[in-house]
Amino acid sequence: MNDKAAKPASRLAGVTSFGLDDSDYIAPPPRDIRDKAKAGGELLGFQSDKPTQPEAPATPKKRTRQPSQYPDHYNLRLREGDRDRLDEYAYRHRMAKGEVFGIMLDLLEADEQRKAAEKR
Repeated sequence: MNDKAAKPASRLAGVTSFGLDDSDYIAPPPRDIRDKAKAGGELLGFQSDKPTQPEAPATPKKRTRQPSQYPDHYNLRLREGDRDRLDEYAYRHRMAKGEVFGIMLDLLEADEQRKAAEKR
């Protein structure tokens, strides 16, 4: 008991009529006869649309990898308020956050040098 419909019968190559009986079936010619007919047709000037030998699959050209504009990636853990302050400063001055971070490092180094000069 199977509710699935039966698979339709496969079509036969070389069928000359669409009737239900298979009495008109003509089998396709063997490969060597087809090859001879194709060669004879090419001598007469009929060129096949299909290539005679399968071409080797073309290897896709890989793009050269461009060097990254920002080669180093750095993850920081910031408090919520500090992150908001950094984002706000970058937005207010229309600067990239990386530039703001670089300015902060420059200011820290300048402050460190000033403190070292005061100790002398």
